Amino acid sequence: AGIDRLQEFFAAPLESLPPAAASPSPAEQQLPLVIEHVSFGYGKGPSLFRDFSLTVREGETVTLAGRTGVGKTTLFKLILGLYAPRTGSIRICGLDPRAIPAEKRRLLCCCVEQEFTAIDGSVRDQITLRDARVTEAAVQEALALTGMAEVCAQLPQGLATPFCPALFSQGQRQLLGIARAIALNPRLLLLDEITANLDALTERQIIRALQTASKDRAVLSISHRLYEASGGKVITLS
Repeated sequence: AGIDRLQEFFAAPLESLPPAAASPSPAEQQLPLVIEHVSFGYGKGPSLFRDFSLTVREGETVTLAGRTGVGKTTLFKLILGLYAPRTGSIRICGLDPRAIPAEKRRLLCCCVEQEFTAIDGSVRDQITLRDARVTEAAVQEALALTGMAEVCAQLPQGLATPFCPALFSQGQRQLLGIARAIALNPRLLLLDEITANLDALTERQIIRALQTASKDRAVLSISHRLYEASGGKVITLS
């Protein structure tokens, strides 16, 4: 079955990416996320979204609610440019997410997922992703905002300590994921159920870190706990 899926994948035609758009207008650049009349479904299946529109402004927190399978995570994948809508458009700071140059992506939008994905390297590398634009000052600020500065300072070699999952609890790994996401101060932050499967104490710690990290940036979240703690508005998908 696995081989069949691989063969099907490699036999699929390549999708053409949209051409790089002209520079968006100043008004468009002021809006971190604009979704206009989007419809989407997998393959030839029914549409998960029909004529869906949403605008998230700077300093605003919006939470997506709805039953499992309604399409909350799928919407994140559309925003990240992993899928293309059937109809309608999505713009991050005025740009089609599939056409955003690689060097600009991390400056505009970052996503924190349910599980922290580590890379080979040091603890510092987990935050910088070996991106030279992330300065030591930015690393320290991100760690301070997420409450991880003291934890990392106590490691055997500090931030130069080779990363190992056993060094951190699940909640601390999620906090590292938040630090990674905000290290280059993106305009838009996507949070995909990052407090799932955590105990109540760790969840409260992460919520506090998110409240600090979310200040003055647009946040789209799949987390009812964050909504309860931070307010904002709820969009219910059905």
